[in-house]
Amino acid sequence: MFLGKISLLALLGGVMGGMTIVYLYWQVFLITGVHGKIAFVMIAFIILGGTSGLYMDLNKKKRTALPLIHGLSNLVLLILALAEVVTGWRVYTLLVLEN
Repeated sequence: MFLGKISLLALLGGVMGGMTIVYLYWQVFLITGVHGKIAFVMIAFIILGGTSGLYMDLNKKKRTALPLIHGLSNLVLLILALAEVVTGWRVYTLLVLEN
């Protein structure tokens, strides 16, 4: 429970931090292409995973659908985070190291 909250907050901090750095450095959003678009999709899954996890934590009872939705959304979020690593490396090599 506590580890999930920390993980989601760290992912959200990474998304917000990345958007802030890009805006401060280039004064635009979505210059990173797919990398930036994946980040926007991640925000939706972070919110879904956080709210469903918090709801289940506060209202403990036997469920079947909500834990499945929570787990699948967090699995998609994990896959998106791994995709961000790959696309982030490409952004770094193309836009940062080339300058």
